[in-house]
Amino acid sequence: MTASHYDVLDPATLELVGQAPEQTGQDVEHAVAAARAAAPGWSADREARRSALRAGAALIRRDLDRLSTLLSREQGKPKADAAGEFTVAAGLFEYYADLAWDEVEPLPPRADRTLEVQYRPVGTVGTITPWNFPISLLSVKLAPALVAGCTVVAKPSPSTPLSTIALVDLLNEVLPAGVLQVRTSSRRTVNVALSTSPGIRKISFTGSTDVGISIAQQAAPTVKRVTMELGGNDPAIVLDDADIETTARGIVGSAFRNAGQVCMAVKRVYVPRSRSKELSEAVAAEAARLVLGHGIAEGTTMGPMHNESQLKLVRGLVDSAVGAGARVITGGNPGCDLPGYFLSPTVVVDAEPGMDLVEQEQFGAALPIVAYDDLDATIARLNGGEFGLGASVWSPDHVRAHGVASRIEAGTVWINQHTLVEPDAPFGGWKSSGLGRERGRWGLEEYLETRVINARPHA
Repeated sequence: MTASHYDVLDPATLELVGQAPEQTGQDVEHAVAAARAAAPGWSADREARRSALRAGAALIRRDLDRLSTLLSREQGKPKADAAGEFTVAAGLFEYYADLAWDEVEPLPPRADRTLEVQYRPVGTVGTITPWNFPISLLSVKLAPALVAGCTVVAKPSPSTPLSTIALVDLLNEVLPAGVLQVRTSSRRTVNVALSTSPGIRKISFTGSTDVGISIAQQAAPTVKRVTMELGGNDPAIVLDDADIETTARGIVGSAFRNAGQVCMAVKRVYVPRSRSKELSEAVAAEAARLVLGHGIAEGTTMGPMHNESQLKLVRGLVDSAVGAGARVITGGNPGCDLPGYFLSPTVVVDAEPGMDLVEQEQFGAALPIVAYDDLDATIARLNGGEFGLGASVWSPDHVRAHGVASRIEAGTVWINQHTLVEPDAPFGGWKSSGLGRERGRWGLEEYLETRVINARPHA
């Protein structure tokens, strides 16, 4: 195993949080070999797997303060939000431990033979996860994979490896050796090794569409199964009868959560032109209430952007929109005297379709508001775009809102809310936003292979 390490920095203070191993393709192959050796015993005892997941959840809850402090420091989000990630993880382990599913399903009998469908673990899984939600996005893969009987090699983002290492170490207190391992690198070495290794039978990836395409291409020669939760550019569609205060509060709560670095957050708002001014002012007022600061500092409700490149990207998109005629009505400045990657919640009005800030996934603390005149034309334009992860509709008229929601091409459409996900409801995207589904029984099925036993009596 390699002895090299790299630094992990706090995005709010730019101070050293810790170091992570700089691992190689050879390190990945050692992990794969150990995972494959552990697989027969792990897959053989379903009740032991369920018990281990429940025990893991209890350990997470026991160590919540320590874990959430570490995640807050390396990722930047407020500590309360970091604690929420680990709480979600514990809940997912408990949900899948309790989920009822059949390992054998008999089919209707034939005159001279019997058939049954068996559901078996897909094999050793490689998970590749991003920096915005390092723990919840890993756990939504780990929990179903482990309960299905798979072994797992986890690869976290280079900039948020420490919380993943801590979680894996904790879970390994109750898991057999080799069942769950982590490999880290500041480069793409581990990603490529997992994607190309013949011993990895499935890749579950969350991240950008471009990287997802690259991983799928690398996985293709070994015919791996893949689950991809990719980019999104979620619209919030405000109808003309919406309550402004409720709508503004809900939109800001989604759009600036985790400094806007959420795949399924509101990324752009569409509002009838006749109500654009009042909604924009209400959104700006709500956004201005957020308190920027170090994630572990008391009172902080929004941390920094996670890295310099993302901060530059978002600032560039805002500047481009302003240059094309849009206006910033709140934010647009660091908003904090810490040296990290801060951008105060930025609301941009007079945005127009076609602006990069509107059409691209900005993934940061800037929100464009677009006035529309024709709802049907707006929906058609949105459906013509490349993304289809999520969307929301805002109106007190449930029947009307439901009708609009049913016309939107996206994996999840919320009504009078946005960003809420449920453990038992499938989550994933249409079009360039992904392949496969996570959560619920749909998430479990992604880690199972089917085998048919077709039996005829011996003559």
